[in-house]
Amino acid sequence: MSLRNVLDPKNTKVSVSSTAPGSSKKHLLNPSASDEGQPWSSNIPSSVHLTFDTPIRASHFALTFQGGFVSTSVSVWVARSEDAEGGVGLGLMMGGKVYPEDRNKRQVFEIPFPPTGLSPTSEEPPSSGPTITTEITAAEANSSAVKAHPDGQGIIKNKHTSDDLPYLTELKLEFEKSSDQYGRVTLYSIEVLNE
Repeated sequence: MSLRNVLDPKNTKVSVSSTAPGSSKKHLLNPSASDEGQPWSSNIPSSVHLTFDTPIRASHFALTFQGGFVSTSVSVWVARSEDAEGGVGLGLMMGGKVYPEDRNKRQVFEIPFPPTGLSPTSEEPPSSGPTITTEITAAEANSSAVKAHPDGQGIIKNKHTSDDLPYLTELKLEFEKSSDQYGRVTLYSIEVLNE
């Protein structure tokens, strides 16, 4: 699986809850284009909120922290729409939490979509086994996304493809805990990824 960054820095608004003196949010979406290369720093609790002018499809996001100043618990909030034009938005909903390691390398996480029925991942249990469900959409019935379960009691949904993903209109990350004893978090970049 090869993931690529689907963020367009020109069409993405970045909002942060707070910024430490001497830091900048400007390069978070495109760190290689930054003149100064100043990372974004803050104290917990803090957040980074991305708003997309044009809805995007994404399955993962990547964070690059400075080692020693890593947020070790991050709540992921997702807002999405049913189409590429941004219609029928659901607003920000808590998707889940991710737990980055205290290291300064790029870390990739699957976006935990909230269980609303629009996301194919919302019906998947945390186990690694197949998903058995009794309800499918018309599009799924006409595709190879589902097959009959051997016991005849339902169907098995395959893992999502990029066409199954909902359109994201916002992604908000709330940094709750820090590996630093004083609660500092330093973030070099954030990427929103898809296959």
